[in-house]
Amino acid sequence: MAMAKPHKTPRTILLLGSRGLLGNTLLPALRQTFESVRCMDRAELNLANPGQVEKVLTGVDFDLLVNAAGYTAVDDCEINERLAYLVNSDAPAILAKIAAAKGAQMVQFSTDYVFDGGAFLPYKEGDPANPISIYGKSKCAGEIGVLAADSRHLVVRLSWLFGPGRTAFPGWVLRKAVADGRVSIVSDKSASPTFAPDLANWLIALLLSDKFTGGMVHLCNSGVCTWKDYGEEVLRCAVKTGLLKEMVPVHPLKLTDLPGLTAARPLYSALDTTHFSQITGVTPRPWQDAVAEHVTYLSRLKY
Repeated sequence: MAMAKPHKTPRTILLLGSRGLLGNTLLPALRQTFESVRCMDRAELNLANPGQVEKVLTGVDFDLLVNAAGYTAVDDCEINERLAYLVNSDAPAILAKIAAAKGAQMVQFSTDYVFDGGAFLPYKEGDPANPISIYGKSKCAGEIGVLAADSRHLVVRLSWLFGPGRTAFPGWVLRKAVADGRVSIVSDKSASPTFAPDLANWLIALLLSDKFTGGMVHLCNSGVCTWKDYGEEVLRCAVKTGLLKEMVPVHPLKLTDLPGLTAARPLYSALDTTHFSQITGVTPRPWQDAVAEHVTYLSRLKY
């Protein structure tokens, strides 16, 4: 997505989780836009320790707190429920209260897994949440805690995040294709991929918009696909860029066919981004275009 580079504004930002896929992409984009961006990693601020969170941040100055950290191992959350709630719910609520007390805003990232998957059209921000996993329930509780602290805070729901710097679904597909000459992919689960570099641009567009007042916003690339559709598009792009000599067979699976899944997952969790477009005037580009860009990036690395 091509966007004009915004002018720098004097704003002090604290970014948590800068070493993850999301934070690693947000960091350079934020630094290109705002005057001061400070990062804290787990060694400095352990979100599983609520007492430390309050102690450390009380003396830190910022006027925007971006929390890109979280416990995102969906199946592990079922086993480590307490940890999931500490990191995904308790800590964000504490962060939100600290930010509000400083007169600062906060950005919290959430997930399409707050929905139960029973819809047939992309979910809007006002649709009822009904998570069916500990991961989804803990993230949903985090949303509530953040927005209860200050209505100016922003909760961003996203889905199927991928991008440079960290292994994600496209990389897994390519590795399987090269190693096995075929790939088996779930065909009965649908959502909308989210390209991390696009997400960074969209977040900045929100923060710089005069219409931005906080609340809930859905962000993802446009279009809906199954995991199988997504994987096949990765493979087609890989053939075009020379990463693969030819298409490999893709065998469809049902979600229930996958071994080792502990947590329930929504079968349909596409997100509607109309609200974001109304605020910013920006329409997210199709997920296929984002996948093509990412596979081109991988081809330059000689993946």
